[in-house]
Amino acid sequence: MGPRQHLTWALATAVFIGLITAIAKATGQAYVLFPERGALAWVIFTDPKGPWATSPRLLMLTPFLTALLGVAITRSLPYGPLSLGLDVVGCLLIIRGLRSPIVPAISAGVLPLALGIHDWAYPVSILVGTGGLALLSQWRARRLAPAPTTSSPNAEGSPTALDRIESGYAMTPTVPLRRWAGALAVFLAVGLVFVKIWDSPLVLFPPLLVIAYDMLALPHHSPWLGRGGAMMVVGTGAAWAGYGLEAAFGVVPWAAFLAVLITLGLLRLARLTCPPCLGLALLPFVITHPNAAYPWQALTGMACLVAVVSTTEAWFPRAGA
Repeated sequence: MGPRQHLTWALATAVFIGLITAIAKATGQAYVLFPERGALAWVIFTDPKGPWATSPRLLMLTPFLTALLGVAITRSLPYGPLSLGLDVVGCLLIIRGLRSPIVPAISAGVLPLALGIHDWAYPVSILVGTGGLALLSQWRARRLAPAPTTSSPNAEGSPTALDRIESGYAMTPTVPLRRWAGALAVFLAVGLVFVKIWDSPLVLFPPLLVIAYDMLALPHHSPWLGRGGAMMVVGTGAAWAGYGLEAAFGVVPWAAFLAVLITLGLLRLARLTCPPCLGLALLPFVITHPNAAYPWQALTGMACLVAVVSTTEAWFPRAGA
């Protein structure tokens, strides 16, 4: 993707998030600004022919159902190993049962547990936001996307890394279940230790679970596997940007707009394709009282994941890795 094209879709994504922030502020429904919506918007805008953009019903239904599950678990159990494990497994079963490519729905399911959301209005807020994104994706696909040609499989010029993200999410895991599930369980256990140390569930911030699933279950398709250092730097920078803008100006559309642009700029500078980093920048806009510990907590969670993934790759090398 060339610089001009990157800037065009970065602005489109930032404008969309700004509008969603305005709706959240006007209605008093903060969770309309679901943090992973930035990642969904970016990928859908840059690839209108991809599985996410061409699955509008699943785009609306999958996060809605995982959000319902997340609220039900949060209302029934305190935050801990049991509730987190049930939440993650339940979200994965919903995604698998629907044969849905919308894996960021994991984040929608974990967010209620992480932030203590008990209100049944939360899933409805998720549905409103993803519904708007689904409508936009369909309008763009019909009105703006050029006609496909036989000479260029990527008529939109979308980067190969984004194709890999979407094709990977649309596929079953590429490693044995016991390996990736075991590694995911270890990661959650290690992360929960640091949740206790920091006294904050934001160590395991919801988009991190999406990143973890991709790295552990779909390693052949993960564009950020092997770039853990860059992911931690960009992710921490995104967290600081979101926290700083929210702390200085509050939950206002132009602050969320800038948070998205800054994060996409950092990803561009690092030559890293990791859309969930947008969730790190937007999470402070839905946290009730974010504080300066948040970026460090996020860095701790990312470091735990990188350590677990590196150890797994070293102990169980993959063919063709």
